[in-house]
Formats: sequence, structure tokens, C-alpha cells
Amino acid sequence: MRQRTKAFFLTVVLCAFSLTLWAQATVKVGVLLPLKEQSARGMTFIEFYRGLLMAVDQVKQEGTNIDLYAFDCGTSETSMRQTLANPQLASVNVIFGPADAVQVASLSEYCKQHRIRMVLPFNTPCSQVHTNPWIYQVGVAQELLYPGISTLVMKDLQNSNFVFYHSGEKDERGESFSNHLMQVLRLSNMQTTTLAAGGDEYAYDRAFNQFRQNVVISDNRSLSSLNKMLAGIKDYQARYPQYKIVLFGYPEWLTYAQTMIRDYYQFDTRIFSAYYRNPLSGRVVKFEQRYRDNFGSQSRLSYPRAESLGYDLGYYFMHGLATLGPDRFETMQGTLEQQPLQHTFRFERLGTENGGFANINVQLVHYTTNNTIQIVR
Repeated sequence: MRQRTKAFFLTVVLCAFSLTLWAQATVKVGVLLPLKEQSARGMTFIEFYRGLLMAVDQVKQEGTNIDLYAFDCGTSETSMRQTLANPQLASVNVIFGPADAVQVASLSEYCKQHRIRMVLPFNTPCSQVHTNPWIYQVGVAQELLYPGISTLVMKDLQNSNFVFYHSGEKDERGESFSNHLMQVLRLSNMQTTTLAAGGDEYAYDRAFNQFRQNVVISDNRSLSSLNKMLAGIKDYQARYPQYKIVLFGYPEWLTYAQTMIRDYYQFDTRIFSAYYRNPLSGRVVKFEQRYRDNFGSQSRLSYPRAESLGYDLGYYFMHGLATLGPDRFETMQGTLEQQPLQHTFRFERLGTENGGFANINVQLVHYTTNNTIQIVR
């Protein structure tokens, strides 16, 4: 018994010692983006890079050495191959980039050869994510999020009457999502009804349930369609206030919040999204003040905010590599605690062990009737 206890204690000491050794090591980071591009898109890359620099500063304050190699890789395959000729890149632990689809294959091949994590921060098409285990894709196709959204809906809005609103306006992505959710809810024996735009009072009577909360889901993401839908709902609820009506919306609805927030609060609105930046958060306010102090300018109004993405993504990988070590990062990253400014990451491997990782995190941004905002995961 004493020998087993001694052996266990020795194992713990050795593990702690090895982790301490790694914590004192250096995390090497590469950034391959068209940083000299003079355009609105180019400014997005600069803001992302600035946020990444702030993450570097934070991780350094925590006691980790960071070596950062940033290169303007242009936008062509030729310029990418020229950049990859730099010998410094062969030893980095993680590379952020590229932004252009034409450069993905070259960088993917390089990272696979040198066993370097290749993180795609933006919505860059990447078929190689299915065959390269070193790729991490942050912005994924909406369809990959459908299972997670459906699970959240059934958990957060159980025992509701789901009203699928047909706007009569073409929106393929909106129609795809609403059709998918309707099918999942029906297979789960949830109560669903339909309501067409322009319907009369009897159409609303047939669609809504007086004894359950009614969750209205449109097949269109646009602001104009949302306003038309709300006009009918408000008119009906004014005549029949006993009906409980909830709105369920798309990530695009977050961009309308400045003008629509009163309606969002009134109708207990949930909006699904892979990210959310709460402008009232103390951490967000402090970060944006530091950003202004560091770079002498306000970040642009964009969705998502590029500098917050740069910080969250940079911190996730640099802090994770520093605390877990490069040999354990892939298997242990799910244990990392996250306090993001905007993006929470839940990377899952696609397909077999030869596939890369996709961020399938999704959440509901809940505008409550108490005029507060909550995140449902």
C-alpha cells in the first residue's frame, strides 16, 4: 500500500514538474494575413491583429514567453508560397490565417508537413478541414450549427407552441433553418403551427395557443420582414393580451438591436448566434478602453468585432498551449476555462481522426422582459 502511494505521489510530482517546465517554455505564433491591404477588409485584418497583440500581452503577464512572427502574405498562392519560404515559420506552434481561399491549400500542406496548428479566423472556405487534423475553422457553415440550435430550443423553450411564420419573401438560408427546425420539433412531438404573412384574425387564432407560450420563428432574416411580422403580432396582442408571444431570431437580428431592442425585450426574444459581445459588460468596456489607449482609435462597428475575435482566439490558443502543452492541447482543450469578450470556442473534430476541427459553439442571446440580456448555452 505504501509503495503504491509513493509511486502515485512520484507520478504527480513528475507531472507537475513537466507542466512547470512547459509553462516556462515559449509559445511561438505566426500570423499570415494581407496586413498591408488598403481597404475596409484590410482594416479588419489590422483590427484582428491588434486584438491578437493584446492577447499576447495578457499571456505574457501570466508568465509565458511569446514569440510572434507576423507576415504580410498578400492574397495570391504565389505570395503565400514566398512567405512560407521563411525558415522561422517551421517551428511555430500555431498560425493564424489565411484570409483568402486561394491560399488555403498551400498553407494547409505546409502545416500538415510541419505539424502546426492552422487557425482560420474568418469565413474562409476550406475543404481541407476534412482531411488535415491540424486545421481549426472558426467560422463554419450555418448548417453545422443546426443540431446545437435545435437542442437549445427544445431545452429552453420546452412545452411551447412553435409558430412558423411564412414571410412570402425569398431567403434561402432563413427557409433552410426554419424548415430544419420544424422537422426536428415535429419528430420530437413538439406542438407546431404555421402563420402566413397578411393573415387575418382567424389565421392568428388558429396559429396561437392561449394556454402555452407561442414562439414565433420567421423564415426570413431581414429587418423589413421582421418589422412586417411584428406589426401583425402587435396588433393581435393588443386585442388579445392574454396570449404570451416570444420571438426567436437569427444572428442578423443582433445587428438590428440598436433600433429593435425595445421590441426584443417586450417579446422575450431569443436570438441564436455563434458569438455575442455585450457592450454593457465591464470586461468589454475595459478592453475597448485599453484598445483606444494602445492604438489611438476606436474600433469600427462590425459584426463580429475583429479586435475582440483576435483577442479571444489568440488567448484561447496561446493560453491553452502554455497551460496544457502542445502534446496535450488537442485532447485536453475542452478543459480550458473561457471568459471571452465575444467568442466562446467549442472545437470538435470533423469525421475521423484525420479530420480537422470546427467551432460548433452556439448560444441563445435572451432579451428578457426584465430588460436584461442573458446567454443560454
